[in-house]
Amino acid sequence: MKKVLMMVALALTTLTMSAQEESKFAVNAGVGFSGIAGSDADGCDNIISFKAGLSYDLGLSESFSVIPGVELVSKGYSEEAIDGDIRMTYLQIPVFAAFKLNISDDMKLAIKAGPYASYGLFGSDIEWDYGETTNVFDAFEKFDAGVIAGVSLEISDFVIGAEYSRGLTKLDSELKAYNQTYGLTFGYKF
Repeated sequence: MKKVLMMVALALTTLTMSAQEESKFAVNAGVGFSGIAGSDADGCDNIISFKAGLSYDLGLSESFSVIPGVELVSKGYSEEAIDGDIRMTYLQIPVFAAFKLNISDDMKLAIKAGPYASYGLFGSDIEWDYGETTNVFDAFEKFDAGVIAGVSLEISDFVIGAEYSRGLTKLDSELKAYNQTYGLTFGYKF
């Protein structure tokens, strides 16, 4: 048993040491649109959204990385029945699996996808058309989980990309609608 544990520890150490050559932290920001998808999304429009955060590009090989991150993300939508927009700000943790293709010595194209989990920190007050006002997270679930995918171009330490995310958890138990966002991202690796 000790030999097996030592072999596993040696393999993990070797993998970590070789991965550290290609691994880097990154600062990321993005802007795009947020809305909802689903059968109850009729009459709802997209609003401008943002994201900002940190990630760690764990290069497991020259062409494959795992990229976990932590982000502050805005989501929401506009609806005719509500006076104003519904805005929600989440702490989000995405985990990408990224396949990278070398275009030149200092340029790579990355195709990435993975899950995300997010928790609602704060949101706007909703003034319903019948006169009642509530906070968005009194009406909707604070937890959101889903999938996120994108492509990015890495030029030296700079990254520009496009992403799409789709929630898999309902906004609330009665509403058949899910968060969705899409937009451009920018980053710098260090």
